[in-house]
Amino acid sequence: HLRVGLHQPAPQRTEGEGYALHSYPDYETYKAVQTAGNKAKIRRQFVKESHIKRLCDFLAGHLGTVNFGLCHGTRRGAEQAWFTANLANAPTVIGTEISDTAAQFPATVQWDFHDINPEWTGKADFVYSNSWDHAFDPQRAFAAWIDALRPGGLLLLDHTKDQSPETTNALDPFGATIEKLQSMFQENFAESGALLPTLDTRQTNPEYRARVVVFEKAK
Repeated sequence: HLRVGLHQPAPQRTEGEGYALHSYPDYETYKAVQTAGNKAKIRRQFVKESHIKRLCDFLAGHLGTVNFGLCHGTRRGAEQAWFTANLANAPTVIGTEISDTAAQFPATVQWDFHDINPEWTGKADFVYSNSWDHAFDPQRAFAAWIDALRPGGLLLLDHTKDQSPETTNALDPFGATIEKLQSMFQENFAESGALLPTLDTRQTNPEYRARVVVFEKAK
């Protein structure tokens, strides 16, 4: 767990059914905590290429040709590189990172994933993230990610044991059960699309045990 530094007050933790969320005193505190956490973990890589390959197979089977994708919260840029390498047609895949370290890595832009980028609106074949637990306002973040999808595009969200309500902290402010994550989309984004069957790699990939929530934007 990351300790809050720079003499910043600790975020306040609230709980609800199936989730926990930390709130920050202001946006600058959130950004400072996330940037410090990024730099402290800059050499660490949690997602494995074997998992991204599995997602590439799924995308190819469901979408066919992929031309453009987004990966949110990628730190070192490995995810977008793996998507590009393992999808046919070598699509353009951009990663986002709130920290200024984004400039150090290929195909990575400094961007707060809570915000809609008009240049991406309606253009992405897929949006992927294993970093949704870094959202201080998950509903706002998910709305921005859905906005970027083209009609029929797919949002892919990893869910692991480390993203449960019990694991939240100053750096990872949002934790939820997979059922809560699914219900958030059913309750808040039904007009924008629908959930597809969840992918479960917990038994097939011991290197990275995850379930993947899949949301398809309305066509």
